[in-house]
Amino acid sequence: MEIILNCDLEYQLKKDFKKFKTLMLDLDEKNIDIFEDEDKAWNLYIMSIVYCNHNLKKCVNKLKSKGIDSKIINKYFYYFIKMKYKMEHKQYSWNEQMEWSLDLEDVEISTTKMSFF
Repeated sequence: MEIILNCDLEYQLKKDFKKFKTLMLDLDEKNIDIFEDEDKAWNLYIMSIVYCNHNLKKCVNKLKSKGIDSKIINKYFYYFIKMKYKMEHKQYSWNEQMEWSLDLEDVEISTTKMSFF
């Protein structure tokens, strides 16, 4: 799923993203292949914000203070919070299981119910 960023939101987050990327590479250069792919690195950065409520609150407050609309911020982070929940509870829809090639052992709950009658 592709999420389109608001230009202002992206600009404000890119500054901290570069710092995050540099810090992570300074800590462990074995993971350089992850940070060469911008999409993977960006997802890791956003998920690191979402996984800690304190970081998420600070990031949201910072973006609001820069004049970015709350609806845009909430809409953007909602997807990642939902993914965090799915990963923690191993709860995926059948479509996600097929699209991401998840093994049946990795899924505890399927969210879509289907009946034949």
